[in-house]
Amino acid sequence: MGWLGRWRLRRAAKHYARRLGPALGKAYGASEAYTPAQIRAGVSKLALNLEFIVLGYAAFLSEDEYASAARSVPIYIPYDEARALFARFKPPDLFSASSYYESGIGMVGGADHSDHGGSP
Repeated sequence: MGWLGRWRLRRAAKHYARRLGPALGKAYGASEAYTPAQIRAGVSKLALNLEFIVLGYAAFLSEDEYASAARSVPIYIPYDEARALFARFKPPDLFSASSYYESGIGMVGGADHSDHGGSP
């Protein structure tokens, strides 16, 4: 794959990563995995480039399901590479526990050395 092909792949990965997950969640409920038919429907509804559907398959199918579904795709990418490319452009989960900052202000038992709160 030349530079133009790599550019097209990265561009498609960005669109798939940013749009497909939220659309599938909205249409079918939040889940870690979706069926190949659901992924195809989501890609079609969003008018994403079907040439790169392998990215959606890698993101939302197990490795065994991916191997089966990826037999009929125009461009094949190994499972780990496709998942890594998808993850590279996936926006962060804004409300996940790992991204929630807790300052400890007003918490009982914290390192509050003032005379206005916390434990004695």
